[in-house]
Amino acid sequence: MTNFKKILSPVLDDPKAPRVVEYKDKKIFGFDRFPINDKETLIFSIEQTNSKFTQGFAVGVFDGYLKTGKTRTNKRKFCKHLYWEDSSILDVKNIEVEVFTKGDHITICNIWEIEVTGYWGTRWKEWGDGITEEGFFKYDKPRKEPCYYGSGEWRAGKGNGAAMYSEDIPNGKRYFCNDGDEDEDFDDIIFTVKRVPN
Repeated sequence: MTNFKKILSPVLDDPKAPRVVEYKDKKIFGFDRFPINDKETLIFSIEQTNSKFTQGFAVGVFDGYLKTGKTRTNKRKFCKHLYWEDSSILDVKNIEVEVFTKGDHITICNIWEIEVTGYWGTRWKEWGDGITEEGFFKYDKPRKEPCYYGSGEWRAGKGNGAAMYSEDIPNGKRYFCNDGDEDEDFDDIIFTVKRVPN
């Protein structure tokens, strides 16, 4: 069992993200920074999945927004849009994403859906003139949550197997990804991103 979370953890003298590590002749990372221009259009394609978890990928943009068909994210300092293999409204072999940004790159990572049950934690509630900690709570019913490199569920230890590597293809990249299970087959989801020529 391979704990990629430990392998990819930043070291003190190199806090830069994402950390890229040489592992069995592959350069692995938790997420990718894909260079982009404002108003550029990309085509994503989920080529295959092989996992007990529902798979997908996330695209994040700085100082801007993403547009997929008629759906548009809010314009923010950073926003992320999730694309799932079981989408009923998208052709997962041909997802057209328009990027509007002041930045020079987007982030790309794989995601998977987990079921959260019996989670205990704290929540805050307003009380008097301030906010106080209410105490512990438990989810009444199991619920599904997205998990990905850097998410709360990942930080809680539910994604130690998460890692990915890429290969260059004409006008883009192909990503080979592991979800939270601690294996090293990198076939839980394989997807591509390609630039649309002007």
